[in-house]
Amino acid sequence: MSQKKYSSKGRSFLAFLVMLGGAVLMMILVVSFNKSVKEKEQVVKKEVRQIKSAKTQKKASKPKPKPKSKPKKAQPKAPLPNMNSLLGGVAMNIPEFTTDNIAGDSNQLLEDIAEDAIMNENTVDVKPKVLSRPPLEYPADAAKNGIKGYVVINLLVGKDGSVELAKVLESQPVGVFDEAALNAVRTWRFSPAMYKAKPVKMWAKQKIRFQ
Repeated sequence: MSQKKYSSKGRSFLAFLVMLGGAVLMMILVVSFNKSVKEKEQVVKKEVRQIKSAKTQKKASKPKPKPKSKPKKAQPKAPLPNMNSLLGGVAMNIPEFTTDNIAGDSNQLLEDIAEDAIMNENTVDVKPKVLSRPPLEYPADAAKNGIKGYVVINLLVGKDGSVELAKVLESQPVGVFDEAALNAVRTWRFSPAMYKAKPVKMWAKQKIRFQ
């Protein structure tokens, strides 16, 4: 009976040892597996860091400067054509102008300009004077209603003393006596204005009263 008890105890102790050894072995395997996994993770992280650092280095690298374009050389302008060669053999109906006697002809030139210019009472030597002036025709409506007024006319006296142009500058009442004044002034005759003993055209103002 005692031997059976000892043998059963030995078996149970042996089984305990086996279980304990299995547990220790399992722990060793788990620890070693975790260690290998961590090492692999570290390797992977290290590779990822290396890849990221390589990308940042590529981004940080400065772009290569573009080659500067060489300035284009300005092409020399073609020389202007010789006008003498172009006009050779062509007759130009343009009178020649010389400055030999320009000093002696300057007074004559000024006289010619003054003769053709239209002058005013401040620039002429002698002002025009009225030679003939027919009586005014008083507008019938204005005479009937007892209307009085005046018209200021700007008239151009020609070299022959006739009125070449006439226009109303001012009238009172407006439009009542304008037509009658213009018709009358156009029939007037003047002695022409004189400049350096020559007749010239001249603008003159004339006020005509209706009363």
